[in-house]
Amino acid sequence: MRCSILSVFIWTWWSKSVSSFVTTCAKHEIPFANVHVQRVSGLSTFGRSVNLQAGNKLFDFDFEFPWKTPSSDVASLENGTDDEYPWQFTGRLWFRPALVRTTDTEKLLPPGSGLSVINVFGWTIGGVVALEYDTSPVGPYREYVSMGAVVSKRGALGQWGSRLYVSTKEAEKVSEEVWSVPAEFADIEFNCDGEKLSVESPPDISSNNKQMIEVTGWSATKVSSENAPVRGGIPVFWTPSIKALWAPVVPFPLGSAENKKALPLHRLRLSASSFRLHLCSQEPSEFLGIPIGIGLSVDNVLIEISRQDGVL
Repeated sequence: MRCSILSVFIWTWWSKSVSSFVTTCAKHEIPFANVHVQRVSGLSTFGRSVNLQAGNKLFDFDFEFPWKTPSSDVASLENGTDDEYPWQFTGRLWFRPALVRTTDTEKLLPPGSGLSVINVFGWTIGGVVALEYDTSPVGPYREYVSMGAVVSKRGALGQWGSRLYVSTKEAEKVSEEVWSVPAEFADIEFNCDGEKLSVESPPDISSNNKQMIEVTGWSATKVSSENAPVRGGIPVFWTPSIKALWAPVVPFPLGSAENKKALPLHRLRLSASSFRLHLCSQEPSEFLGIPIGIGLSVDNVLIEISRQDGVL
């Protein structure tokens, strides 16, 4: 029996996609019959990301086309409405701070970044940020950031993230290629069940294995109507290569000795339609630190990103 090279190529790719889907369902212990497609992201040169739902569980299944492009077309990813801010993201987020030991977080600082950890008696502020994007330059996806510490550089104060995880391979690829964000592909679930917002399954930030992350009580973040007015326009600085957000004031100039430690800097503009405080206490753990029992959710958030605008 003769078989063309093209037939073998297509069969190999299709088998791999089916196998990946079966593995995803088995991992989440979900029968095929209970799964339905909630949303399919836009077609791209990388493939498709399919958002699946079973009950109140949301998770992603990614498959790639059998062709690949060597790099992203940056111009085609510009989805903003303001020329000064060519990229934008919309959705919702939840932030819960936590106390973490300086000795645990300092060893994770990016080498050569020039960051100093701000601490009191050996403790600093870390926490978690969970984000669900309805729209982005690469379509819908979820993101989870393990916040490492409050840091300073050149007199500026910032919040540094030790690890950043995304739910689609396309988001991982574009984050790295467009903004140099060291993103990591992971299984991320935002479960609407639960009496309060909580991290049921946190990532092991000391491991390089693929992580399974679950946040429960996610329905508490969805409080605004789709057409609710968005207000704010709060300015924030962002150094994507080290996953840090900064107050938009840098008191001290860049010294000649700091040139090698300079970090690419972007401006962000943050707007939203609602902000809510939540009681969300949780037991301390190795991966969460000592969670502070109050968190902040932001719905209908609009995050706008400028092109590189200097260095920090």
